Amino acid sequence: MTLSKFTRAGGGVFITLCAMVFALHLFADPRHIDPRSFLEHIRYLASDELEGRGDGSPGLEKAADYIGKSFAATGLEPAGDNGTFFQKFELVAGLSLLPGNAVTLNARGHSTTLQIGRDYDLLSAASDAGASPLPVVFAGYGISASALHYDDYEGIDAAGKAALIFTVEPQENDAASPFDGRSNSLYSSVEYKVQAARAHGVRALFIVDNPNHQPDTARFRRWMRDPQAEDYGLPVFYLSRDRVQDALGGALSFSAVQQEIDRNLMPRSQALAGLTVTAATHTEKVRRPVRNVIGILQGGDPAMRSEYVIVGAHYDHLGRSARFSMDPNSAGQIHHGADDNASGTSAVMEMAKAAIEVRAEFHRSLVFMSFAGEELGLLGSSYYVQHPVVPLEQTVAMINLDMIGRANGRILVDGFGNSPSIEANLTAAEKYSAIALNALKGSPGAGASDDASFLLRKVPALNFFSGFHADYHKPSDTWDKIDARGGAAVADLALALARELANRKDRPEFVETVQPQHGTTTSSASPGAVSGYGPYFGSVPDFADEGQGVKFADVRTGSPAAKAGFRRGDVMTSFGGAAIKNLYDFTFALRDKKPGDKVEVTVMRDGKPITATVELTNRP
Repeated sequence: MTLSKFTRAGGGVFITLCAMVFALHLFADPRHIDPRSFLEHIRYLASDELEGRGDGSPGLEKAADYIGKSFAATGLEPAGDNGTFFQKFELVAGLSLLPGNAVTLNARGHSTTLQIGRDYDLLSAASDAGASPLPVVFAGYGISASALHYDDYEGIDAAGKAALIFTVEPQENDAASPFDGRSNSLYSSVEYKVQAARAHGVRALFIVDNPNHQPDTARFRRWMRDPQAEDYGLPVFYLSRDRVQDALGGALSFSAVQQEIDRNLMPRSQALAGLTVTAATHTEKVRRPVRNVIGILQGGDPAMRSEYVIVGAHYDHLGRSARFSMDPNSAGQIHHGADDNASGTSAVMEMAKAAIEVRAEFHRSLVFMSFAGEELGLLGSSYYVQHPVVPLEQTVAMINLDMIGRANGRILVDGFGNSPSIEANLTAAEKYSAIALNALKGSPGAGASDDASFLLRKVPALNFFSGFHADYHKPSDTWDKIDARGGAAVADLALALARELANRKDRPEFVETVQPQHGTTTSSASPGAVSGYGPYFGSVPDFADEGQGVKFADVRTGSPAAKAGFRRGDVMTSFGGAAIKNLYDFTFALRDKKPGDKVEVTVMRDGKPITATVELTNRP
């Protein structure tokens, strides 16, 4: 499950696991998914051998082969390329370092050259900072927080210069601090600090550890094994604090200036006279082939088998990368991804096996698939809906399973907002599983995983999810923490739902949900949408797009963006007068606004600019 889906909509139906009575009959054949087989798949997929199944890694390829062999042994028909179970596509899997990467500090005639992988790594591999030396300003924590009456850039001219800043934020150990003391605020994030730097004309940003923190110099070597960087619109470097302090000599004491700032929350920013820096970033994106894994079970009714129900789950995870990890010091460690999402993948394989045993019970055909690229932004499912192996207009529904391995008493199923009648199918499916529906319901789900790719193409889609936990996106998400009986029971329910959908006489409807415009509650945004509290715009970005600006994968019906005339395929280049190069620019431009603001927005459509005024509303 992608990090952008960390908060979830309250929309869905919670299901409580009752006494696990596996003597229940699933269909006519008394067959249930075996918890032992379910867990065995997870043990392999989450093993050290597969090294976290990172996209573009050998471990992911091993996982694809494993799933393909399972589908073949089950008896599914291959539905991939050239008679195989595999649908290939490419994605950006990392960076390739080209010659010439270096950071050189020149202080009063003394030159210090830092080496990538030993003394620093790249957080943003944007265009080259330039071969010409840049003057340097020290900008404290790199924060401009007018609401807190704190601005590290006040009183200094940072335009056209390099800024040197600390990690995190002031007074992080002071519970009385306006920065919220021990709980880091959004001002501590790299993304925020980059936007503040860009707003002040900074050419390159250099970050060193706050003196309250012990430097993690081993991260430089780990980064070299799996180089990952974002594109924040300017180069961002994480440097060895000790090497930089040595180069500065007595011109600035990091420890002393940090203590002064934290004592009274007064910035101590200054130009570092006599110091220049030359920074060169030379990288290129590495594109690697990955594979969706797809098999088909033909339906038993000749009149209905040309329509399809898809059962899917993503099988990729983070590999050894800390890029999306919830443990920032975990670069180089295997992120096992047992729950996320070896659990859903295992369920799909076992559901296929169970369905084959009673194939005549399914009137419509079933498509079983595992997606790559979910953790990088739903790339596998996005590719599939653009290159479907069965027509989307003949796809009646999609069932997605993402993190079902920690049921421990309940499961969340959401997506009924786009197809309300499916809820009756889920109720009917309940009797085939050791699960009872609870009465708890909320607002409609908006798609939180690969189901979102299908919702955007107006295919009814539901997602099964057992909840976040302390091991989410950490190396500690291991197979031994899986609730195998609960996960198998969830798979029972999902397969029974697939049967109900395959056999209902009419196709489930698709309802275009209209988000409320002046609600008082806040829910998670749709995948990739700018999330959190604040104003609502209503676009869904296309993660697969690598161009300049933010391309809209969709625009929500009834949203401010839709009312302004924007639509799928538009590429936003300007928002409220601020240039938009990437999603980070849009995120922070939107955060500076409030509901009720009228913002001039420019998009490119068919090569021509279109400008309209958008009135932002409360976030639904």
